[in-house]
Amino acid sequence: MEEDYTSFNTLNKRNIGDKFNFRGKVEVIRQTSGPTLIIINDGTQGFTFKAFVKPGVRAYPEINEGDYVKGTAIIYERNDDIEGEVIDMQKMSSEDIETFNNDFKNKIEENIKPKNTEFTHNSEVLNSLRNNFIKVASIIRRAVYENRPIILRHNADCDGYVSAITLEKAIIELIKEVYGTENNLEFLNYKRAPSKAPFYEYDDAIKDLIGILLQQNRINSKPPLIIITDNGSTEEDLLSIKQMKIYDCQIVVIDHHFPGEVKNGRVLVDEHIDGHINPYLKGFDSNTSAGMLGFELARFVNDKVELPFYLPAVSGVADHSERKYYEFYLEKAKEEGFSEEYLRKLAEVIDAEIYYVKFSEARELIQDLFFNIQKQKKIVDLLFPDLEKRYKKLEPVIEKYSEIIELKDYRLILLNGEKAVFRGEYPAIGKTTNFIHRYFEKKFNKPIICGVYGSFFLTIRVSDKVKNFSVPEFVKYIEKKYKYINPSGGGHEHAGSVKFIEYGQKEVLECLKDYINNL
Repeated sequence: MEEDYTSFNTLNKRNIGDKFNFRGKVEVIRQTSGPTLIIINDGTQGFTFKAFVKPGVRAYPEINEGDYVKGTAIIYERNDDIEGEVIDMQKMSSEDIETFNNDFKNKIEENIKPKNTEFTHNSEVLNSLRNNFIKVASIIRRAVYENRPIILRHNADCDGYVSAITLEKAIIELIKEVYGTENNLEFLNYKRAPSKAPFYEYDDAIKDLIGILLQQNRINSKPPLIIITDNGSTEEDLLSIKQMKIYDCQIVVIDHHFPGEVKNGRVLVDEHIDGHINPYLKGFDSNTSAGMLGFELARFVNDKVELPFYLPAVSGVADHSERKYYEFYLEKAKEEGFSEEYLRKLAEVIDAEIYYVKFSEARELIQDLFFNIQKQKKIVDLLFPDLEKRYKKLEPVIEKYSEIIELKDYRLILLNGEKAVFRGEYPAIGKTTNFIHRYFEKKFNKPIICGVYGSFFLTIRVSDKVKNFSVPEFVKYIEKKYKYINPSGGGHEHAGSVKFIEYGQKEVLECLKDYINNL
C-alpha cells in the first residue's frame, strides 16, 4: 500500500504537534551549532526540517543536497513559523524517485504559472507584450521553486532602480513564501547588482561569474537565473550574455532601450536569452519605462506583492517619458498622497543618493529610500535644497563656457564636461547634460540638441521636437565614417552616449554637426 504523503503547502499552525509523512528533494543542508537544518522541496514549496543528534553534529550524514528522501516528522512552531522535527528519514529507492519525479515536475509546472496575468490598466503597449510577461514571470517563478540562485542586474539610475526593487520585493516575498522566513534564503539565493553602463558590461559579467563559481564550489548550487533590467537588449550586451551562457545561466531581459533591428518580433539578443520584454519588439518605443515594466512584471511574478503606484510614476518622471505613458500611475500616486512636484524632487534625490551608493547592493538603505515613506521624505527634505544649490552654481559655468551653434532648425549646445564639473561629485556628466539641455531649451524656447563631451565620451540629450534623431543610429553614422576611432554606445533615441578613443574627439563632434544637418 502506497504511503500517504502530506503536501508541504497544506501545512499550517493548526498542524502543530501532528505527525506526518513527507517526501521530496533535498535543496539545502546547513549544520548549525545545534541541530542540522534540512530544506526539502516536494514541488509545492520548500519546507524546513531539523534533525538533532547532539550539538554541532551532522544528522543523517549519508544524505546530501540533491538527494531524494522520504520520512516522518512532527510539526512544531519556531519564531512564529512552522518546521518539521525529523523522526526518521532515508533516501528514496530508484523506483520511488521515478514515481516522485513525475509528481514533482507536475507540481512545479503548476506552481510556476503566474497567478495574475492582468495589468493594472488597459495599455496597448503592455497588452501587446502579455505573452512575454507570462514567459518571463514563469521563468522567474521556476527559479524560485527550483531553488535556483537569482542575480538581478540593473542600470544605476532612478528608472533602473524602480524596475529592480519592485522585482526584488516580489522575488524575495515569493522566496519567503516558498521556503519560510527563518532560512534566510533571500540572502543566500538572491543578489541585486547595479551597473553604471546602460548595458551588461563584460567586467560586470566577470564579477557575476566569479561569484557564481564560488557559490557552486561551496554549496553545489545550480547555475543561476540572471535578470537584466533597464539594459540587456542591445548588441553591446551580447559578449557578456554569451559568456554567462557558457556556464549554463538562464537569462531574461526587461528593457526599453532601442534593441536594434526587429524581425518577426525578435532581435539579435533573443538568440541567446530565455525571455525578453521590450516595447520595441511590438513596434513601440522607449516611453514605457523600465520601471513601469518591472512594476507590472512584479505582479505577475507574485500576485500577493503590494507595491505603491508612485514607483512607476517616478520612473516615468525621471526618464522623461511622454506624460500619457505614465498618466495612469501618476493619478494613482496622487491618490497615495504623492504630488507630481514631489515626484520630480524625489526622482532627483534618488539619482543623487544612488550616485553615492555606487555599485553596492545597499539593500537596507535602498529599501528605506523606496519603501519607508517617512524616512524617504526626510531624505528629500534634506537633499533636494542642496541639489538646487549645486545646479544653481552650474548656471554661470554653462553660460560662460557653452558653445552655441546654429544648425538648420536647431541649436546645438556643446560643453567640455571634464572642464566644467568636478570629478566624483554630483551632478555627474549625465545629470549635468540633462540640466544644460533643460536650461537652454527654456532660455531659447527652441529645440535643443545638447552634447557634453570629454576626452573619450559624448553624452547627448535631444528635444522631443527634433525629428529623426537617434543616438543608436548616430553611433552607426560615426562608425561608418570613422571606424578607426572605435565608436560604441547607444541608449534611447533622444538620450544616450558615445565612447571613442581620445584621438577621435574632433571627428565625433564634427560628425554630430553633420548628422544634425542631414536630419
